[in-house]
Amino acid sequence: MRNRRRRGYKFTEKKHSRQGILATVLALALLVWYLVFLKLAFQGGGSLSAYYGSAGVVAMIATFVVLVIAAKSLREEDSFQLFPRLGLGLTLLDMVCWIGTYIWGFLS
Repeated sequence: MRNRRRRGYKFTEKKHSRQGILATVLALALLVWYLVFLKLAFQGGGSLSAYYGSAGVVAMIATFVVLVIAAKSLREEDSFQLFPRLGLGLTLLDMVCWIGTYIWGFLS
């Protein structure tokens, strides 16, 4: 007898994490927000109004909130880990971008 691989569906109780999906969507939105602000800063020659700076601070704080949501979603049981891990990775990328930009701004 040959050992054949069964074809078909594997039924499971796992589902996608809602918090993981939320963290991924918010992290993507914050990354787009960062890229838009970066483009505006280069077009403005680095001299944007204080409103842009305060909106950037709000985005940086929102990144920390999304980090908490992504970390919570990693701990959910019986859920697939794709979106929580993707959300966490994108959030860490957002943090590096925002914090790096602020550090660069203070050092320049």
